[in-house]
This record gives sequence, structure tokens and C-alpha cells, in this order.
Amino acid sequence: MVTLKDIAAKAGVSMMTVSRALNGDGSRVSGPTAARIRSIAEEMGYIPNSSARSLAARSSRIIAILMRDTPDGNPLLDPYTSAFLGSVVQVLQSCGYYIMVHFVRDFSDITFRLRSWSAEGAVFLGLFDDEIRQIRQDNPIPLVFTDSYSSLRQVSNVGIDDYKGGCLAARAFLDLGHRNLAFCGPLSGKPGVIAQRLQGFADTLAKQGAILPQNCVCSISERSAEEILKDLLAPSALRPTGLFVSSDHIAWQFYKAAGRLNIRIPDDLSIAGFDDLPLGRALIPGLTTVRQDIQKKAEKTCDILLRHIKDPASPSETQILDVELAERDSIKDLRSGAC
Repeated sequence: MVTLKDIAAKAGVSMMTVSRALNGDGSRVSGPTAARIRSIAEEMGYIPNSSARSLAARSSRIIAILMRDTPDGNPLLDPYTSAFLGSVVQVLQSCGYYIMVHFVRDFSDITFRLRSWSAEGAVFLGLFDDEIRQIRQDNPIPLVFTDSYSSLRQVSNVGIDDYKGGCLAARAFLDLGHRNLAFCGPLSGKPGVIAQRLQGFADTLAKQGAILPQNCVCSISERSAEEILKDLLAPSALRPTGLFVSSDHIAWQFYKAAGRLNIRIPDDLSIAGFDDLPLGRALIPGLTTVRQDIQKKAEKTCDILLRHIKDPASPSETQILDVELAERDSIKDLRSGAC
């Protein structure tokens, strides 16, 4: 059996360096060195002890959950991600599976992790569309992606109708007399969840002759909520009366920024969010938002994965869940005669 000592000898490094590289300690081993060590380990057929025991039992009962790491902090600080992950873990644990969660920065790390854990299946949270083809080619185990907009066929995916969500948000503003509006989200320029929500919002506004100027489409990845508010609410003939944000978590950031700038919601600016998380329901005034059923989404994801583990020949499937509007008090009624 290949040991850490064998890998260290071939790589010309210490056993401690090998251990750190294989356990994802990027703070102590450089990226190129870690990648070289993982490559050598894979070539030599190295399997960690825990995986060896699983293989001996012929069934690891391990499900891997992989999500994008973020350069600016813990991915689980995002309330949606935490809520969805928690629901997935509860369902899979109730079915007798062990859960291995891994934050992915280096694409090459995915296959190594899945093989070293001897995972029976994997769930991918977040944006992996650019790598899906290679992930599927390298890992012949059941894989389920979430919120994917990949054009690749034969991919199992569970998502929601993001476009309809954007339409519902636009309708909520239009029905209360708003015509000049803005959008904010973590824009990337790629097809996906945020792009679909923005497109549904913009298309619905355009059909009614309402305005969504390009300078009112803002990226929270580039500027803070406070900076965006200062620009949006500067004196202008096209100053927006409402702002649709792509998640309740981002709405919370705007609520906090508005408080610091003495901006009243909804009197000075109306806001609508997306997700209907407990965080959004706790805001004052209550946040109007697009609701998705996170628990149902998690259950569908697990159902597809477990069915494919039981029958690997099952065809891939995509399920798109519906969304609905949760109306509260964060959008001001601007119709003439409204109280």
C-alpha cells in the first residue's frame, strides 16, 4: 500500500508537506506544490486509510458535497447556502449516509477528493457550469448539480425558475406605481442564476415601458451597498424609487447601509429580495421577496442522487421548481390616491 512516506520521497518533500497538501491546507503549501503532490499521489494510487476501510466494506456510505470557496470568507456565511446545505445533510443522514463537505478553489482538487473519499455520489452547490463536462468525464459516480445553466445534456440538475422570479419582482413594483427601478446582485457576466433573475426583471419592465438604465444595474461584488446607495440616490431625473436585489442576504446589506445613511425604507427607496429566508422575514419593514422552497429543493436533489446510486443506469433528470411572491411592506405604494 502506498504511504505518505512513498509520496514524499518521490515528490522530494517532507511527509508533513504531503499531509498538508492532501488535506487541503493551502496556507502552508503553495498551490503548484500541492497540485504536484496530489498528482503524484493519484499516479501512485494512494488511498487514505479511511477510504481503504470503506473499500474493504464495499460501500463507503459517503456522499460528497462540494461548493465554491470564496476568496473573501466562509461560503457558509451566506444564509441561503447554509439553509440548503443543512437541509441536504439532514435528508442524507436520515438515509444512513455520511457527509463530506469540501470547499473547492482548484478544479483539479474535485476528482482527487471524490476518489480519496471513495464517495458513492456527490452534490454540487453553486456555479460549476464551466467544468461540468470534465467533472462528469472524470467521475463515473452519480452527480447532481444545483442551479446549473449548463447546456450540456445528460446532467442531473435541480433548480428554480429564476427568470419567473425576476418577472414577479418587477410586477410587484409595477403594480404599486414604480417606473424607475434598479437591480443589484453579484454580476459575473456569465449565464446563470443572477443573469436569469435580472433578465426576467428587465424584460417585464420593458414590456410596460418602465426604465432600467444600465447605470442602475449594479454589482455588489465590485462596490459596497453603501456606495451603491449613494450613487443610486444622487439627485437625478431618473433616480430610482425601487431596487430589486438578487437575494435576501444582499437586501439585508442594503437595509443596514440605508440605516447608516438615514435612508428610509420604503419611503425613500423601496426594496425587494429573493429567497424568503428567515433573515428577510425578520427585517423591519418586512421584506417583499421572491420565495423559493429550499427544503423541497434539497429533498428533490437528494431524491435524484439516491435513486441514481441505487440504479446507476437511471437517466439523468432536471427538475425546475416554481417560485412565488411573498408580499410584505418594503415596497411603497406610489399610485395616485394611495395612502
